[in-house]
Amino acid sequence: MRGPLRLGIVGVGYMGRFHLQKALSNPAISVSALYDTTPSVVETLRSEGLPIARSYEELLERVDAVIISSPTMYHAEHAELAIRAQKHVLIEKPVTLTLQDLERLIALKEEAGVVALAGHVERFNPAFQALLPHRSAFSLFHFERIAPWTPRGSDASVVMDLLIHDLDLFWALTEGHASSICASAYKTRTTQADTLQVWIELIDGRSATFTISRTAPYKKRRILAHGTTLWAEADLLQKQLSLWHISADEEPEPLSVNIAQIDALAAEQEHFLQHILTNTPSTLSLEHVYSVMAWAQQVETLVGTRLVFTR
Repeated sequence: MRGPLRLGIVGVGYMGRFHLQKALSNPAISVSALYDTTPSVVETLRSEGLPIARSYEELLERVDAVIISSPTMYHAEHAELAIRAQKHVLIEKPVTLTLQDLERLIALKEEAGVVALAGHVERFNPAFQALLPHRSAFSLFHFERIAPWTPRGSDASVVMDLLIHDLDLFWALTEGHASSICASAYKTRTTQADTLQVWIELIDGRSATFTISRTAPYKKRRILAHGTTLWAEADLLQKQLSLWHISADEEPEPLSVNIAQIDALAAEQEHFLQHILTNTPSTLSLEHVYSVMAWAQQVETLVGTRLVFTR
């Protein structure tokens, strides 16, 4: 590829606008086409002198790669059209709403020979990046992701809206296979799950619990990780990691931690760009997130059969 990557973005709403800002500041990327169906968004983009496509098909004609940040229900359709047009794709989470759609995209991208990655931006969170090298020391994990209500993301259950982030982080820490999954949930603001608790045990004995809510009075995102000699707390909001060495005979000893100053979304885009340039495997490939999607679908099934309406 000669010159900057010609990038298009479909869906320039909340996440799409952030993607646009990062792409515009990257000299290796040329934002060549933007497509959105919301008139006010289109008018704003036009007033900023940005390149607007009149249709998604026109966008595909003008770009080498697409960031798909449209509403989740359109991800599979937009990704399929892009891959068939032999464009590289970065698909915001959740990549699709069903395993069947994900399987179809995997087959299509293999046939087309393009890069297709999942947009799990928390993988690039500085606190998580600092925790990752210590992953072999831990056997028990707890994830908390709670936030006040906002209509954004409410077109999907809290499983696909929020839990999917932490399922992905758990998989990245363990690359494990689940032996059992338990879940319970209730709904307060939507017709789907809004708050839930999940427990996953892996076949090797490691396990994780998850507390997830999008109707909480405050925001928190953290990971607690426990091992026989190491204890960790990763604050994903504050981008801080605390580590302690533990033993049966002594008080816990705090360990020094170096946190890299990483702009997570810019790092995600750079990861996408580098894998296009090098055509090398990525841990964010659609194949790698298949297990995450399978876990999410199993949780959806579980909470769908025991959902309580509290309002």
